[in-house]
Amino acid sequence: MSETSPLAEKREEAARVLREILERMSIDAEVSAFDDGERIILDAHGCESGLVIGKKGATLDSLQYLVSRIVFRTPGEASPIVVDAEGYRGRREDSLADLARRLAEKAVRSGRPVPVEPMSAQDRKVVHKTLAEHPGVRTESEGEGVGRRVVIFPKRSELEHRPA
Repeated sequence: MSETSPLAEKREEAARVLREILERMSIDAEVSAFDDGERIILDAHGCESGLVIGKKGATLDSLQYLVSRIVFRTPGEASPIVVDAEGYRGRREDSLADLARRLAEKAVRSGRPVPVEPMSAQDRKVVHKTLAEHPGVRTESEGEGVGRRVVIFPKRSELEHRPA
């Protein structure tokens, strides 16, 4: 892929847009940009990266949405843009996967559904994906808007399905 490819052009535009937004927010952070051939990944780093992350990554999600809307204006044109800061998204994904596995074991032990705290669509996706192959549970999202959450349900054992 040459550096003048459409994705490379969008990558540079996305980096410029994020730099400008952070500057207007008076946040001192450097922005690195790269792509994996499918996604544009922007990483903000510096002494104020905590401000870029926000509570549970909420500011990152908002910045990601804004940069995507500015860079990809035409419907259907969008290539995923990921905005990260200091590797936060990877750490968050790991901790959510650990939480999902612990709560799945709780659901299996108790035999009762276990609701997870309300979270973003991206975080819910991590929980669903983590438990998709778990033999003892199934997951569903419930609720609306900011209150939407994953509920982990224990699967019924084979013994319960046998006729008496």
